[in-house]
Amino acid sequence: MQENLAQLPDHASMSETLLAQTPMRFYDARFEAAPLFAESDVKPGLLRHIMGKLTPAWNVSVGSSSLRVPIFVALGRYDYTVPYVLWDGIVDALPNATLQIFEQSGHQAFFEEPDLFAESLSKWMASARSRGSRRTR
Repeated sequence: MQENLAQLPDHASMSETLLAQTPMRFYDARFEAAPLFAESDVKPGLLRHIMGKLTPAWNVSVGSSSLRVPIFVALGRYDYTVPYVLWDGIVDALPNATLQIFEQSGHQAFFEEPDLFAESLSKWMASARSRGSRRTR
């Protein structure tokens, strides 16, 4: 990542900076992420608002006792943008939450381990559906 950041031009765009940070976001630190984001429309103002105003005060477990739906929390072991350890204790505080850590993923487990992700999510959905149908009887 240091090499990537060192190669950035002065006043690099947000897109260039995010791509340089690929090693923080993918299991394979040398993954070529540019094609994934080639058609993306980056909104720096929105990102600044979310990260600067909303996220610092956000606590997902506040008011969680009122949550009625099951929650699937999918995290990559090699995500250094939102490390899985930040969720320690949070999943336990959420009713009906299931945690799945993907061992060969960074920030996008759905992309890096698509088969395992789909299988895990499908099993979770079937389990949540069966629990829900038992409650309504």
